[in-house]
Amino acid sequence: MADQLELLKQLQGVDGQLHRLRKALAQKPRELEQAAAPVKAQEAVVKTAEEQLRALQLAQKEKEIDLQAREASVKKLQSQLFQVKTNKEYSAMQREIDSTKTDNSLLEEAILKGFDAIEGATKRRQQEQAKFTQLQGQLAAAQARIDQESAGIQQQVAELERARHVMLPDVPPKALAVYERILALRDGIALVPVMKDACGGCNRRLPPQVINKVYLKADLVTCENCNRILYFDDAHSSL
Repeated sequence: MADQLELLKQLQGVDGQLHRLRKALAQKPRELEQAAAPVKAQEAVVKTAEEQLRALQLAQKEKEIDLQAREASVKKLQSQLFQVKTNKEYSAMQREIDSTKTDNSLLEEAILKGFDAIEGATKRRQQEQAKFTQLQGQLAAAQARIDQESAGIQQQVAELERARHVMLPDVPPKALAVYERILALRDGIALVPVMKDACGGCNRRLPPQVINKVYLKADLVTCENCNRILYFDDAHSSL
């Protein structure tokens, strides 16, 4: 039984590393997602800035078309001014011309302000685009780092799996079955030391008779609380 425990301890060493590595590998997509989040958020900011710029440009174009139409109207009225036959008609047409010119002046002022607004929106769009480009570069670097780390972890996992495959034939089938069942249920830790008369897995205080059985190494002894296999050695007994 002592030999079985030693084999299981060695196997647990490998499986413990495998569990940690697989857990780290499973976190890599989450790391990439977190790294991509600022890029996605900034992309939305850029899109909003572009939409605002387009809206200003469209409104500006509409004002310019309106102004052209109004200026054409003034020219038409002016050409008709000297064709009227009475002073009353002349005065009415002149008032219409003056009113249209006043409206045109206000529209021209709005167009000038529109140019300033478009310039400001263009600068904001450029700034947000530059920030987006910078974040894309950071994401690319993060992607390369994560890919490299993932490849390294996968290589370690492959090496440990090969080592585990070599070890398995030496472990008695019955003990291996018990060990692997517990391994699957207890987050990759099936074998734990006794530490200060307590289970090294769940910290539950162990009865003296259980500690004695563990010490004798005559059989596989499990914790009544977490069901992990217990072992005893001098390195852990005083911790």
